[in-house]
Amino acid sequence: MSLDIAAGLLAWCILMTMCMVANAEDVEVAPVVVTAPRVTENEALAPTSFATVIDAAPHAEQVETVADALADSVGVTVRRFGGLGAFSTVSIRGSSANQVQVYLDGIPLSRARNETVNLGDLPLDSLQRIEVYRGTIPVEFGTGAIGGVVNLVTKPPTVTPTTEASASYGSFETRKAVVAHSEQVHGVDLQGYVTYLGSDGDFSFVQPNNKLGGMVGELITSTRQNNSFNSVDAVLKAGYAILPELRADLTSETFYKDQGVPGIGHFQSKDASLADLRSVNYLRLHSTQWLDEGLDLTGTLFGQYEQVDFRDPHGQLGTGNQDRNDQTTEAGGNILGTYYVTPHHALSWFTELTDERFSPYNALATPSAQPDQTRLQSSMSLQDVAGFLNDQLQLVPTVRYQHLDDTTSATFNLGNEPTGPSETHHRNLWSPSIGTQLLPWPWLTLRGNIGYFERAPNFSELFGNGGSVIGNGKLNPEFGMNRDVGFIFTWAVPPLDALRIEYAYFNNDINDIIVFHDQGTGATKAFNTGAARIRGDEVAVNATALSHVRLDLNYTYQDAQNRSTANNGKYVGNQLPGRPANELYTRLELFNDRGKLFYEFNYVGDNTLTESNFESVPSRNVHSLGCSWQVLPALTLSFEARNITDNQVSDVAGFPLPGRSYFGTVRMNY
Repeated sequence: MSLDIAAGLLAWCILMTMCMVANAEDVEVAPVVVTAPRVTENEALAPTSFATVIDAAPHAEQVETVADALADSVGVTVRRFGGLGAFSTVSIRGSSANQVQVYLDGIPLSRARNETVNLGDLPLDSLQRIEVYRGTIPVEFGTGAIGGVVNLVTKPPTVTPTTEASASYGSFETRKAVVAHSEQVHGVDLQGYVTYLGSDGDFSFVQPNNKLGGMVGELITSTRQNNSFNSVDAVLKAGYAILPELRADLTSETFYKDQGVPGIGHFQSKDASLADLRSVNYLRLHSTQWLDEGLDLTGTLFGQYEQVDFRDPHGQLGTGNQDRNDQTTEAGGNILGTYYVTPHHALSWFTELTDERFSPYNALATPSAQPDQTRLQSSMSLQDVAGFLNDQLQLVPTVRYQHLDDTTSATFNLGNEPTGPSETHHRNLWSPSIGTQLLPWPWLTLRGNIGYFERAPNFSELFGNGGSVIGNGKLNPEFGMNRDVGFIFTWAVPPLDALRIEYAYFNNDINDIIVFHDQGTGATKAFNTGAARIRGDEVAVNATALSHVRLDLNYTYQDAQNRSTANNGKYVGNQLPGRPANELYTRLELFNDRGKLFYEFNYVGDNTLTESNFESVPSRNVHSLGCSWQVLPALTLSFEARNITDNQVSDVAGFPLPGRSYFGTVRMNY
């Protein structure tokens, strides 16, 4: 799409929006829904936590993934290894991706092999909201998380028959299609979502000329190759009210993606590919005052399966020749209970048992079948929410216990051969915390939390793999002490319809961080040599005015200091890689019941890539414009111009990001 056409479409959107706002007196204005965080069932179980609830609907209207939605949230850093659909990870308050637990409707998606979850592969259109807990987390997430928790909450079925269909197209041959239907049949609530997302991903990017004969400082333009992907995600739900106080829900999510793996910068792979098949299924029973007037009880059985096929037959990505077929299976169940002793006092408990198996296979290795790795995990949590002075003061002590049995049939030696003996490790992890909330006035809430959290080594760190990692069975768990304090201010005085300001200061110490060191043989091995102190400020502002103007602003500052004694402590005081000091997101929107016009601005500060701080990526500014117009009650047209100044920079480790791009969407609801 040419720049002239894009400018014309944007001018048309601006004109239409101005007309709609000018004629607002003649239109019945729909109720305004502020996109500020709201109290959910999970937040009620952790009233002192600093939590953000992201409304998924605006992001689903655009060509985005969960990674894009999270990147706009306060206290959250998303690390992207390319454009749309590329591998993306999340960091909360400067944590590593391994230290953030990701859930789908409370079902853990983080794996024992490697806790890092690819945000680019998570469903978005079927989501109602995304919950982000920074620091203190609700009791129902039994595993302690040093960084925090991301919980994806799917939409519930509707009783009224509802059908949705949309199609999107844009730059780099990007295409998206969504079909959904929800209704009640003979008392059973049914819902189905199918989303297709794909792109050629052949965007241009600027990079230093490192080729033979290139001049120092010379920049060249290259095209991203082997970067296409196609993915399909299906979410099926069924629910039935067995009794007024007892409900059963069944959910199945299936995801498949086939993609090329281009590699870093101009060192692009022509042949590497990745295919991922994932299935998450659960059955949940929820009772409210069924067994006892003051007792809420929820029981869940779940099972998961994932198969990852990775091919790099010529070793172009630097991990050796690979033709992998890795499979992960998990089965488990949990029970969450809350007993309301009095209107101001509630006791909650959570227990969970999971059994996970990872079965790797590399057809180009000898032997091809590699060691099976298993984890049997049991978790227990207990929380007391005690209110005083008519709930103006709340104290919330919580304690978590986690027992792990990790076993592998063999380990990898220095030559990356699975010839080592079988190993079994038993670990007991404790994570106590306490939070307090004070409401001195109806418009002001004060909060503070302190907690101790642990993370057990994962399979790759303990046992190694068939690529370039040697296992270390002597690893200790990482542990951290998290502290935060802040306030929430709310106000509504004309012309302000609603105003919410949240501020939090956090100070986290993380020790025994697991770091990989080069062994001089082309392989790396994990050691407990890291320590860090991460401090910072978080500011979130959400406001609506005049029934037609909305402002969202998130700013995060973090000072992530390396305090490791590794390498004789020569990096102590340096900034940790991958943690920009400043991040800012702003969205200004004009709207009424027929459409909206919005402007978004993202700023990410410069980002060091190495412990020495000698290599970094520069700061980036991304400006985006978009609009949507409800042409008919059942038809909506949307358009978005992203990164309109064509700011082309890399994010992490030299992975380029796309420049200017355009996307259009047609959506029907009936």
